[in-house]
Amino acid sequence: MRKRRRESVGFASLALAVLSMAPPWASVRHSDVAQPTLTLTRPVGNSRGTTTRLVPGPPPAFAWPKSGEAAVAVLGVGLVGVSPKERPIPIASLTKIMTALVILHDHPLAPGQSGPVIPITASDATDYESDVAAGDSTVRVVVGETLTEYELLEALLIPSGDNIAELLATWDAGSVANFVAKMNKTADVLGLASTHYADPSGVSPSSVSTASDQSMVTAKLMGSAVVRSIVRRPRLAFPVAGNIPNYNPALGIDGIIGVKSGWTSEAKNCLVTAAFRSVRHRGVLVISVALGQPGGPLSPARVDEALLATATKALVAYRFAHPGAAVATVTLPGAGEKVDLLAPREPSFVVVWHGLRLTQRIIGNAGTSTAALASRPAGSLVARLQVLAPWGVLTTLPLRLGTTFSST
Repeated sequence: MRKRRRESVGFASLALAVLSMAPPWASVRHSDVAQPTLTLTRPVGNSRGTTTRLVPGPPPAFAWPKSGEAAVAVLGVGLVGVSPKERPIPIASLTKIMTALVILHDHPLAPGQSGPVIPITASDATDYESDVAAGDSTVRVVVGETLTEYELLEALLIPSGDNIAELLATWDAGSVANFVAKMNKTADVLGLASTHYADPSGVSPSSVSTASDQSMVTAKLMGSAVVRSIVRRPRLAFPVAGNIPNYNPALGIDGIIGVKSGWTSEAKNCLVTAAFRSVRHRGVLVISVALGQPGGPLSPARVDEALLATATKALVAYRFAHPGAAVATVTLPGAGEKVDLLAPREPSFVVVWHGLRLTQRIIGNAGTSTAALASRPAGSLVARLQVLAPWGVLTTLPLRLGTTFSST
């Protein structure tokens, strides 16, 4: 069995890289709006400048769990792999990932901000007592206590208070039902076709999703520096509840910084983890999800750790254009001259994985056509090189006009 190494990662330096990444792939789609046409004679491909290639190397071979389902993804890039025959199943407290996402959408927090102060009402205290009696996961609150939005997010994501989920839902939307409607609307916007929420806490077995959908919503949430600052902490202190440890069994192992665990009798053990990895001095966040795992809380942790290890070995910084090199050639009308479209002089890389199919396409800028290039001076920005994965645009680079040359 692989040794479980607990370590402290260089979080501060790598976190800066995540802030500049593209948003999760579910919300990034390339436009189908008609773009100016450049008739290209190079690269080899169709005349609209679209080429497809595989990142060299064998794709990662994941050891999927025998029970439940699992997935692994990279923030800003996409889904690396998903176990076969996944289907919507109960997700327990992973539901709170969407709860936090909706709260932060409606009440954004920047790093260092605490947000509004929210008083604990008699109804909140009654809900807490009811959840305790039902055996749910709770965080103790009392009438008259005040908690900030940030503290409530801590209580939601670390000790996983079911009562805190309902408190936040009511504070945000006026009622739990209204908030759940927001959760499902957000799921639709993100393209989570196999996800449905019945409550903000995950106590209901009708809150269901798939491992791949949970990797997407987690990627969206982990784009928040505020969330990353919460889920990586080993314990938290609350005014009334006192010190509460982070129960994530994988926290700190091989650089894991979060994200959320869950358990109900219907959902079994569920765990979403995330870890920063450095690829050619670039920080990327890898997310792994294990749902429906039998046994104790360590069972999904072992699945997630194995997924992270396999995905990490497959990550590669892929160069799709040499600095300053010609990426396409355009034949100008009339005189038979040609002109190159040049990549930026700075190195251009995307962090992807072996075996991923990428599409590159060249799009003329507004007002640019093949005929118009003849009147543009060398160095003009005339087009863009888009690099796409199956889930959307990974990056876009400006292309400059080279000097014209004879086609003979």
